[in-house]
Amino acid sequence: MNLIKKILFFLLLFLILFAMLSWSFDALGIIDIKATVSNLANNTPFVKDYLITQSELDSLKEENNSLKNTISEKDSRIAELETQIEELNKKLAEQNNQFANLESDYKSLKTEKNNREARLEKIANIYRRMEPESAAAVIQELENNLAVEVLSRLKEEQAALILESMPQQQAAKFISQLGLE
Repeated sequence: MNLIKKILFFLLLFLILFAMLSWSFDALGIIDIKATVSNLANNTPFVKDYLITQSELDSLKEENNSLKNTISEKDSRIAELETQIEELNKKLAEQNNQFANLESDYKSLKTEKNNREARLEKIANIYRRMEPESAAAVIQELENNLAVEVLSRLKEEQAALILESMPQQQAAKFISQLGLE
């Protein structure tokens, strides 16, 4: 173990002295270290495979810049698309609100229609129980559309008896509106 430490120490000392000597020769202009190391590396087959020439380095830098530009363009496009997505999400939320409002309106109209239908059916039941002359007198006083709806809910025989009890002109008007001509 002690021998290995001595060998490593002398190896390290040798490398430091060699580096200082090489740097000194390079500073004095005696040896161009950069060119010498480059030539030595290019002539060593194993090392040569792992070295990059200046033209390859320039090509890689150019490719890197091109990729950076492409990334920048893509980032810009992504930002634009994200903005469009936000706008579309806002529109979708608005449409969902409108749809909810329409659905609510539809439900209220349907409820209103059902209530109206129930009221009309009650009114029709009242007229079913009345004598035709009395029913005719009351129906003549109703608004035309309401009178026609009530008459349309009665059985044909009942409606016919009520219409017979009305003046001909009024009965003809109701028959025309009922589409029974």
